[in-house]
Amino acid sequence: MPKNKSVGKSADLLKQAIESIDAEIKALTEQRDQLAKLVTGVAAAPAARRRGRPAAAAATAAPKKAKGGAKKKRSVSPATKKKLKEAAKARWARYREEKAASE
Repeated sequence: MPKNKSVGKSADLLKQAIESIDAEIKALTEQRDQLAKLVTGVAAAPAARRRGRPAAAAATAAPKKAKGGAKKKRSVSPATKKKLKEAAKARWARYREEKAASE
């Protein structure tokens, strides 16, 4: 089976794009550090930063964990449990009616 020569070319293009983006990031980081020196009270950016979700977003999106690493369970009042059970029964009843009607 013949090999596709364009695969190698696209990989090279991707590598070049990544390298140019990295160079641009480095230049912008250096520029930010220079500007931070001019402005008092602004800390310089850390040298190595984690990629992905920002720390503030990760902290707010992470579920609370109880001791032992398990997720903290929600406490629900008995009245609310009763309402949830009744709502679930009503949903299943509607589902069964729709299924019976379609058959």
